[in-house]
Parts: sequence; C-alpha cells; structure tokens
Amino acid sequence: MRIPYYPGCTLYTKAKPLNTSMHACFSAIGVELAELPHWYCCGTTFTLARDNRMSLIAPLRILAKAQQENGKVLVPCSICYNTLKRANYMLNEDTETLDIINEHLEESYDGNEIVLHPLEFLRENEELIKSKVKKNLKDLKVGCYYGCLLLRPQQEIQFDDAESPTIFENFVSLIGATPIDFPLKVECCGSYLVVTSPDAAIEASYKLLRNAQGNGVDAVVTSCPLCFYNLDALQEKMKKAHPGFKQIPIFYFSQILAIALGVEEKNLGLEQNKVSPYEILKEYDLL
Repeated sequence: MRIPYYPGCTLYTKAKPLNTSMHACFSAIGVELAELPHWYCCGTTFTLARDNRMSLIAPLRILAKAQQENGKVLVPCSICYNTLKRANYMLNEDTETLDIINEHLEESYDGNEIVLHPLEFLRENEELIKSKVKKNLKDLKVGCYYGCLLLRPQQEIQFDDAESPTIFENFVSLIGATPIDFPLKVECCGSYLVVTSPDAAIEASYKLLRNAQGNGVDAVVTSCPLCFYNLDALQEKMKKAHPGFKQIPIFYFSQILAIALGVEEKNLGLEQNKVSPYEILKEYDLL
C-alpha cells in the first residue's frame, strides 16, 4: 500500500522523532509513505482573515500536488493538518475563491482531496494494525492529549467530538496499552505563548500534566509538535516554578505505535525527548 505523505517543515527540524517514527511504524505495517515532491510550507496556521485569499495559496498548492498523487494525503502534524483541512473546507465552500487561486497559480485543483490524519488511517485499518502488533503494552497507562487543533473548529475539521473525543483512546487500546481519561485532554497547552509569554505556557502545560498525573497516567501521548515541545521541554522550568512537580514522559503517538510494532529502538527518536522515557519503558519491559 502506498499513500501520499505531507510531513511539513517542523518534522524536519524540531519534530524529527515524529517523522522518523512515522516512517518506521508505517513501514512495519507495509505502508509506503510517499512524500510529496517539492512540497512547501502550509502557511503554519490557518488564516482568520476570511477576506484574504492570498493566505490560501500555500495550502492549495500542497493540495494540488497531493491530488496529482492520489485522492488522500496523510498529514501527521496537528498544525499542518488543521491548516490544510480548514483550507480545503473553505475552498469547497467558496468555489469563486477556488477558481481565482487556481487561475492565479495555473493549477486545476478541484477541492476534493482528502486530508487524513494518521489516527484516522489507523482507525480505518484496525485489523491490519492488530495483526502487526508484537509487544504487549497493556500495563502502560497512557494519557491521550488532543490539544486544540485536531478538534476545532469541529464543523471544519470533523476529526472527532470536540469536547469528548475518543479516537486517541481507541488507538491506544488498539495497540494494547491502557488509555487513561483526564479532564484537560482537550485544553490548550499554551501554544505559541511559549514565544511571547513563556510563563503562561509553562503554567498551562503544568496544569495539564498535573491533571493527567492526578488521574494515574504513566506517560502522555500527543500528535502536535508544538504541544509536544511545551509538555516535554518545559518540564525543567515547571520544576523550578513548582518544586514538588514530578516529571513525566511525553511521546508522539507514532513512537508508542512503533514500540508496539517492535520497531528497532534506533528508529524511535527517543533520545531526543527532553524527559527521558527509558525508565518507564524498561519498567514495563518495552525496551
């Protein structure tokens, strides 16, 4: 099986473990991730200016490239996924804008490409995943952190229920781990405030992790590179602000999937996680 793949910029810089483990685990299930040729930045975030058609040029160029490859494109980064999914929704709703940008770019995009998150792909191929699982993760208690961009706005994204999602928990159960629900799994981690108001991001992320720990999780898993950074890299600063705070490992969903599939440790990118996950993985005999 072959599926077009859009990694986005961050997966080649700060989020390399997500890219590396994505390729490794999809290879393990017999799926080739065919990276789009000569792809561009998605625009980073979806524009809130509805009268600014120029902001839709970058997403449309990506979608047009994807359409030349197949009817679907796999997008693991939550920010890229949100941007492309919402742009596609707008282009479907506003055919005048679609025609104008197509003419400007000399493209022929028809607005029908399916923007697919890997969790959606895994949901559609549950039996395939089950047949490839090699390691039992049943004792590992995982808190699934969605963040904002996978879920909202619900009408445009249509990923899952924005207030009570279950797709992440179903994925965790599928690979044999134990999903632990916690109330703040859909709250914001602080996002880009880490740049402009870092203390606010530290407090927001600390609040999330304390909530997860209070519900008994061993580790937190996410999809968004920015969420991963805030939850993982800011923990040293959380300890300084809150001396009683105990650090907790953060994983990309693809890292724990790769572990379950028996992927070689060198392809997991775990050494780049700021909070070492090795102790908890060895405790559960997963490495």
